[in-house]
Amino acid sequence: MDIAKLAGVDAVKLVVMIVQAARTARHNKKTCQQLVQHVQIIGDLLRKLQSSEMMQQPEIRNGLNELEQILREAYMLVTSCQNNNYVYHLFMGGRQADQFRVLQNRLNSCLQVFPLISHIDTADRLDQILEIIRPPHSQAVREVPRLFAGCSSCETRTEVYREVKKRSIQMNCAEALKFSLAQLIDATNNFSDENQIGQGSFGCVYKGQLHDGHVVAVKRCFDLPSSPNQLDVQDLEFQNEIYFLTKLQHTNIVKLLGDCMQGSERILVYEYMSNGSLDAFIFGAISRRLYLDWPACSQIIKGVSEGLLYLHKHCGLHVIHGDLKPSNILLDSNMHPKISDFGLARTYSPGVEEEFADRIVGSIGFTAPECRERRLFSIKSDVYGFGALLLEIISGHRCFSLASGESGDDHGFLNRRAWHLWRAGRLIKLVGAPLGDESETERTDILRCIQIALLCVEENPANRPTMQEVVLMLSCQDVTLPMPQQPAYLKTGMVLAH
Repeated sequence: MDIAKLAGVDAVKLVVMIVQAARTARHNKKTCQQLVQHVQIIGDLLRKLQSSEMMQQPEIRNGLNELEQILREAYMLVTSCQNNNYVYHLFMGGRQADQFRVLQNRLNSCLQVFPLISHIDTADRLDQILEIIRPPHSQAVREVPRLFAGCSSCETRTEVYREVKKRSIQMNCAEALKFSLAQLIDATNNFSDENQIGQGSFGCVYKGQLHDGHVVAVKRCFDLPSSPNQLDVQDLEFQNEIYFLTKLQHTNIVKLLGDCMQGSERILVYEYMSNGSLDAFIFGAISRRLYLDWPACSQIIKGVSEGLLYLHKHCGLHVIHGDLKPSNILLDSNMHPKISDFGLARTYSPGVEEEFADRIVGSIGFTAPECRERRLFSIKSDVYGFGALLLEIISGHRCFSLASGESGDDHGFLNRRAWHLWRAGRLIKLVGAPLGDESETERTDILRCIQIALLCVEENPANRPTMQEVVLMLSCQDVTLPMPQQPAYLKTGMVLAH
């Protein structure tokens, strides 16, 4: 079919046609299914927004016209994969792969627009409500520019914008227990420096005690300047944290007790983890590192693996954490680990091996190469992060080295070190204190864990084990381990096996 003949076919109909065409694809079947996953999401969003007045505005219609053109091209590309001619596939295979990548990126850009349309529509509805409940001031609300159109200094508009954000967050966070700001001020001694136990990129964490004597961890987000002209990443991660943690229940996942949204304040309340983060034990004072004997390390490793397996397979949401690292592993009084920080978490489509990410997420050293270089993510991205975590726990060293020149940060420092020692038959030299003084049996377990880590950080995600396989390998010593193949980032530097 000529693409011109598709003119006039609306987006929803095109989505149905693409899904049907993908079922009979003879080549690039996996890639076609990945495309279908994104197209179906767009179709569902279009159906939900059809009743919105925003969809009839000229600027929105222009965007939809562009979307329909992308969907026409997607339909033509999927139908071209139905061609059974071997010669055609031989010469066109590379070009089709490039076209799929371009289309996926263009569709991802479209998906980013839908929350914006919904956000603006919510603002318009709120304006109508404000005009009813604030008659004396309704004229002032009407005279200021539209949301995202400027005038961020206008107090009235900023108030509306904050109210929109608050309502949006509250819709996603209805299941969390609500705390008042007064409660948390009292619990943390007015967020005193003496109560502060940590700080991240978006806020500080305080130890608090509620009126009933319950000790909690209180994360207070920084009060960043708000502007109606941009979507606030901090808000998105705040919502993400609440969305996931109110639905996840596992002994190795940190518990969110509730939240507080009052004025500009955004605060999360968690169960208190008396031993803090795993990072502080590995890289903090030497006296803390001494607590990480092999029984403690083994307990942490197995606990984290079981938490990840729950996220990937058993929680029902199909969750990819996206930022596994020692600072996001919290330890209770018995050194039991709990995975925390779900700000970058996302769901994945079962049956689809890889999906495109709208941006690169994760932390240096723990981001899989396919995510960092091609924006592809999957459960195997988390497996890579788990492998890097194992190498840090066992070696006592960072899995990366920061750049000191123009060469760029080294993401695979420990990968190469472990790989060269493995090939030289001296893997025991990777083990850091205090693990060097373990019994022969424990030393065998440690070497087995390093081999599992090497399997997890392999360059090809298809070769990495699933977390279900990792849990089995960790819990059953009778399971024979495969031989590791080339780890990721092997060629970015050289490390000698000393």
